[in-house]
Amino acid sequence: MKMREQMMAALGADARARAPAEPIPEHLRALPPDRVVDLDVREDIRRGHEPFAAISQAASALPEGHVLRVRAPFEPAPLYAVLGRRGLVHHAERLGEEDWRVWFVHGEGGAATAAPPSARGAVAVEDGLVTIDVRGLEPPEPMVRTISALDSLPRGATLVQINERIPQFLLPKLQDLGFEYEAHRADDGTVRLHIRHRQKEKP
Repeated sequence: MKMREQMMAALGADARARAPAEPIPEHLRALPPDRVVDLDVREDIRRGHEPFAAISQAASALPEGHVLRVRAPFEPAPLYAVLGRRGLVHHAERLGEEDWRVWFVHGEGGAATAAPPSARGAVAVEDGLVTIDVRGLEPPEPMVRTISALDSLPRGATLVQINERIPQFLLPKLQDLGFEYEAHRADDGTVRLHIRHRQKEKP
């Protein structure tokens, strides 16, 4: 299945059938260009590249009073809960048949950001060990949920991702984000990926 179809499946509905959110507030449209960060991931998705790491990094670096505008070939609904947990609210607009632009801005009481509860993707925390079970989730949800959980992982703690397979697309992202990992296959065939902050090299 191609990346676009995988991400469409993760939304749970055909993005073309989604209605746009509330109109973009005028005060956001009036922002000067130097306070707008534009990120166009349409071509990345068409080429089969996973854009979440780039979006996550841009959101993390977004200053107060600035807006991040993500351009995508469909409504990137899985981002809403992930970036919402970082205090960003969203406003979506459909520009064309396969052309969406979503504005993310630091909390202003805008669009809803909470995701509906789900048994799949649940996170458990106990004694410095964070466990996230992504079995049964369609791409890109396993990567989205795992990187989101890593955002708040304390140093010295370990995140364990439970998966049906080794997440090949996630591994290089972990390295880029400063994490190290070990993969272990259990007797039941599941894979447990142990992820922790990379140790700083001693001078």
